[in-house]
Amino acid sequence: MIRAPFATPQRLPGAAESMSFKPYERDTKPLSHAVSDSLNDYFRALNGHAPENLYDVILAQVEPPLLRATLAYCRGNQSKAADVLGLNRATLRKKLGQYKISAKATSTALAAAGKSDSFSERRL
Repeated sequence: MIRAPFATPQRLPGAAESMSFKPYERDTKPLSHAVSDSLNDYFRALNGHAPENLYDVILAQVEPPLLRATLAYCRGNQSKAADVLGLNRATLRKKLGQYKISAKATSTALAAAGKSDSFSERRL
């Protein structure tokens, strides 16, 4: 079973003072449900054919948006993003290169879209 290391009120510093933390909106399914639904759709679409390199396919779909969102949250600071992700900074840089993601471009695009005061301002 995969554990989701997401911040929960019990894990947050000062959680006793502020229990208004909501990891996702009421009408939104948890990420694990969305992934499960997508995988079920994927397997149905195979029509009995065997999947190939499924792990790599899933990582290639999940890692880039995870890296971009985390970099945006950290305003392009790779050291902070690596800490948030629980990765070594060198590993993060390797993954950014693998997916051709620029930390600077990610934070610049977020600011240009006028989103710098929404997602990136939230605390973990």
